[in-house]
Amino acid sequence: MAVTSPTKIVVIGSGLMGSALARAFAVAGHEVAVWNRTPGKAKNVGGGTLAFENLIEAVSGRELVVVSLSNYAACSELFSSEGVSSALAGKTLVQLTSGSPADAREALTWATANGVDYLDAAILAYPSFVATDYATVFYAGSRSVFDRHLETLQAIAKNSVYVDEKIGSAATLDCAILGSYYGSSLALLHAAAMCKAEGLDPKTFFSHKNSFLGLISVTADAAQGMIDRNDFSGDQCSLNTHVAAIEHIVRLSRDASISARFPNELLDNYKRAISAGLGGQELPAVFRTLMQD
Repeated sequence: MAVTSPTKIVVIGSGLMGSALARAFAVAGHEVAVWNRTPGKAKNVGGGTLAFENLIEAVSGRELVVVSLSNYAACSELFSSEGVSSALAGKTLVQLTSGSPADAREALTWATANGVDYLDAAILAYPSFVATDYATVFYAGSRSVFDRHLETLQAIAKNSVYVDEKIGSAATLDCAILGSYYGSSLALLHAAAMCKAEGLDPKTFFSHKNSFLGLISVTADAAQGMIDRNDFSGDQCSLNTHVAAIEHIVRLSRDASISARFPNELLDNYKRAISAGLGGQELPAVFRTLMQD
C-alpha cells in the first residue's frame, strides 16, 4: 500500500544495497532520487527512481538523505566536495554505510557542525532481504529525529529498531551480533572439518545443530545475568572442565592434520581466564579477561 504522505528521499550510492534501498522506498510510494559516482549505476537502479549526475542537484529539495557507500572515508570525501555540505544543511542524513562506533562519532561531529540532523544506522540483512520480514535496521542518535522519520524508514525494514541516543550504539550492536555470527560460523565449519577428517559425514554434525544452538542460548542467558551481577560463581561446569574439553578439540585437530588455529585461539583465551584465578567459576567468567587489554 502506498504511503499517504510521500517523503522526498535521495539515496547516495547505487551498489547492491543502495539500489535495494532506493527501490524499496520507491515501491512504498516515496519520491526517490538516486546518485552514484558512476552515473550509469544510478540509471540502472530503476524501480521508479530518478537518477541524477550532479550530487547537489540530487540532494536539492530532498528531506531525507540515505547514504550507502563502501565506507565512511568515501562518504567524508564526498561530503567535503564544494557546495555539498551547504546543500545538506537542514536535512536528515541517515548513514547506512557499515562502520565502527568511532566512525559514527566523527560523522555526528561533522553533521552537527553543518546543521544536519543525523542518524547512524546498521542494516542486518542482505540486499535481497530489504523490505522483507528478514530485515532489521538499528538506529542511533536523536530519538525525536528517529520518530519523525520512522514511518518512512519502515519501507526498508518494518523492524526498525531505535537503540540509543549514543551515536555509536547501532554500530556497536551490529558489530556485536556480527562478531557472534562470524565466530559461530567459523566454529561450526571447523566442526564440520573435524568430522570430515575423521571419516564422519558432516551431515551428521549438521543434523544435530539444535544441540549446540541450545547450548549457546543457555550460555547467553546465564552470561547476561552473571555480567549484570558481576558474579560468575556457579555449580554447573567450571572453566577448568571446559578447558579440558577444548584441549581434546585441539588434539583431534592436530591428529587429523587439519587447522588447529581456531581451537588454539579458544584454548588461549580460556587459559588466560584460568591464569587470572577464575578456573573454579562458570564459563562466562572469561568475560572479565576479555575486558582487559
